[in-house]
Amino acid sequence: MADDTRLWFWRYTLRSRRALNARTSVVEHEGALIRDFGGGVGCVHPWTSLGDASLDDQLAAIAKDRPTLLGEQALLCAELDGLARRQGRNLFATLAIPPSHWTAGVDPADDDPKAIVARGFRSVKLKGGPEIATTLERVRHWRAAAPELRIRLDFNDTLTPESFLEFWLALEDGDRAAIDFIEDPVPWNAVIWHQLREALGAPLAADRDVMQRSTEADWLIVKPAVINAIQPGESAWHANQRLAFTSYMDHPIGQLYAAYRAAECAAIFGSLLGDCGLVTHELFEPDSFSEQLGTEGARLVPPTGTGLGFDKLLETLPWKPLT
Repeated sequence: MADDTRLWFWRYTLRSRRALNARTSVVEHEGALIRDFGGGVGCVHPWTSLGDASLDDQLAAIAKDRPTLLGEQALLCAELDGLARRQGRNLFATLAIPPSHWTAGVDPADDDPKAIVARGFRSVKLKGGPEIATTLERVRHWRAAAPELRIRLDFNDTLTPESFLEFWLALEDGDRAAIDFIEDPVPWNAVIWHQLREALGAPLAADRDVMQRSTEADWLIVKPAVINAIQPGESAWHANQRLAFTSYMDHPIGQLYAAYRAAECAAIFGSLLGDCGLVTHELFEPDSFSEQLGTEGARLVPPTGTGLGFDKLLETLPWKPLT
C-alpha cells in the first residue's frame, strides 16, 4: 500500500437467495469494504431501490471527503475497528449480542416455521407489499404454523392509507395481538401516521428517516449503517419507545458493526431493546466471510480475531487506493 494513501476499497457482490424487499427483484447486490490507514474496515452497501446513491457515487463522495450518511458510518466503523485491531482486542470481548428475529422469505415455502421456533427464534419479520391479500396469507400461514412467534411486518412505504386500513381490518383479533410492529406502512405523513396509531391502535415502527418519523412511532428501527445509534436511543429512553437494531442486509463486516452497536445499546438501555435483525447472512449465498459467522439459537456468533474479526481474510483482499 502506498505511503500517501489514506483509504483503500474492495468491491464485492452478495447474491441473495431471493428478493429482499418489496421494491426490487434484484438478487445480486454490490457493495464495497473500505480500509483506513489505521487498518480498520467498514462497509458501504447502498440500496438504490430504497433511495440510496449508487456505489460509485458513495465511493466518490468518500474520496472527496463529503461522505453520505452511509459513508460516514462506514468510516466510523473503520475507526472503531482499527483501534481495536491495533490494541489486539475483539470488539465483542465484553459484550453480548442480543437475540434476533427471523427474516422470512417472500414465499412461505422458503421457510419452515416449526424449525425456526426449534432454533430458538421468538419473532419473525415478514415482508409486505401493495398486494394486501398476499400479506394477509403470509400472516395467517405463520400464525397457524407457529402461533408462539411474534409477528413483525415491513411494507417499505408501499401501502396507501386506504389499503392499510383494509389490511388492518381484515386481520383477526388474534393476529393483531400477535403483531409487534408494522414498519413503514405508508409514506411519511405525520397526520396520517398519528391517525393510524391513535384511531386504529396499530403499532408502527419507523425505519427510513427514523428520527423524523420517530414522533409517530412505537418502535424505532436502528440501522447503524446509516445512523448514529445515540439519537434513537435517547428518543426511546425519553418517549418510552422500543428499539430494534438491524443490519443493512449488507456484507458480514456491516452486519457485525450493527451487532456491535446493538450489543452496546443492550448494555445501556436493557429492556428498551427488543429482538433485533442481525442474523442476515443467511439471506445470502455463503462466501468466505459469512462462513466464519455462526448462530447460537437466535443470536449471531461473531468470528474470532481482533476488531470485528476476519484478520487473515482481510489481508488477502486485493485492496485498491481510494484516496
